[in-house]
Amino acid sequence: MYVVAKTGENFDYVQRLHALDITTGAEVLGGPVVLQATAPGGADGTDTVAFNPLRENQRPGLLLSNGVVYVGFGSHGDVAPYHGWILGYDAKTLQRVMAYNSTPNGNGGGIWQSGAGLSADATGNLYFATGNGDFDADAGNGDYSQSIEKISPGGSVLDYFTPYDYANDSDDDIDLGSGGPVVLVDQPGPKPHLLVSAGKTGTIYVLNRDNMGHYNKDDDGQIPQSLINLLPNAGPDDGNFSAPVYFNGNIYICAANDFLKAFQLNNGRLSITPTSQSYVTYPNRGAAFAISASGGSNGILWATQDNPDHGVIRAYDASNMNSELYNSDQAGSRDALDLATKFSIPLVANVANGKVFVVTQTRVVAYGLLP
Repeated sequence: MYVVAKTGENFDYVQRLHALDITTGAEVLGGPVVLQATAPGGADGTDTVAFNPLRENQRPGLLLSNGVVYVGFGSHGDVAPYHGWILGYDAKTLQRVMAYNSTPNGNGGGIWQSGAGLSADATGNLYFATGNGDFDADAGNGDYSQSIEKISPGGSVLDYFTPYDYANDSDDDIDLGSGGPVVLVDQPGPKPHLLVSAGKTGTIYVLNRDNMGHYNKDDDGQIPQSLINLLPNAGPDDGNFSAPVYFNGNIYICAANDFLKAFQLNNGRLSITPTSQSYVTYPNRGAAFAISASGGSNGILWATQDNPDHGVIRAYDASNMNSELYNSDQAGSRDALDLATKFSIPLVANVANGKVFVVTQTRVVAYGLLP
C-alpha cells in the first residue's frame, strides 16, 4: 500500500512516499523516499521551479498506472506561492520517473479535486482538473490553471480544455478543479472517448478526449457539450465537489446542497434534466458516493450525507434514484454514524463479503448483511 505523509522536522517540512506491507505495516521496497523535484520554468525567478514541501499538499487520491504511482498536489491553505504538481514513482523501486508542474511560470493551478483520484486511459495518459491561478497556455507559456489537462505518462501536455470565462471564475475562487473528471468507457457515436467534469461553477462539461478543445475566448462551443448552470448554488463554497460516477449510460453527480441526480448519456450528449434524483438533499460539499454492481446489473449507489449533527450512509437503486434501498438512520441507533468526513467516498469490498466501509471523523464503520 502506498501513502504520502507530510511532517514537520527541525523547523522544516518533509514529504515522503511510503510503501507498506499491508499485513504488517512494515516499510518495503527501500522506502520511504523523500519527495523532491524540479521542473523547467521561471516562477521562482530562475530557469527551474522546485517542489516546495511546505506549500504543497497531496490532495487527490493516488493513481497506480502501468507500474507507476502518481501523486498529485494542490496548495496547503491557499498560501502562495504554490503550484499544481504531479510526481510519478516506479512502483517497484520508488525511484521518481516523472515530474509535472501545471504553472511553471506563474502561480496556482492546484490539483485537489476534493480528494478524487487522478484518472488514466487505456494508454496510460493522465487526466485531471486544476484550480484557480494563472493561465496563459493559449499563448504558449505553459500555465494551465482552471483547466482540464491530458498529459503523457512522462509528463508532457498532450491536450487541454479551459472554459472561456475562466478569468472571472479564477478571480472569484470558483475553481474548476473542485471536482475531478471521470474518464468514460468507450461510447457509441462519432466521439467514443469522452470525459465528464464539473467544478464550483455549476456547469457540467462533456469533453472529447481525442480533441479537448483548448481555449476559445468567446464561448465553449468547441467541445461536445457545456451544460451551463445545470447544477445550482455556484460560488466559492458551493457548486460541485465530487467526481461524477458513470454506470449503464448514466452520469451521477451531486452538487453542494442539492439532490443526488442521474443524467442519461446518449450518443455523447447528456440529458438536460435528470432521469431520477434522490428525495433528500446533501449539505456541506454534497454527496460522497460510489456504485457497486454485478457487472452491468444490480447497481447500487452508496452515498454519504454530511449533516451538521451526524452522517448518514444511503443506498439507492442506481436505475431509479427515487428508490432508496437503505439508510443508516432506519434502525434507530443500531447503524447510526457519527460526524461524516467530507470527500471520503464509501468503499464496497467484494473480497470482504460485500461489506461497505465508511470513514467518519472518529472511526471506520463496516456495514454488511445481518447474520
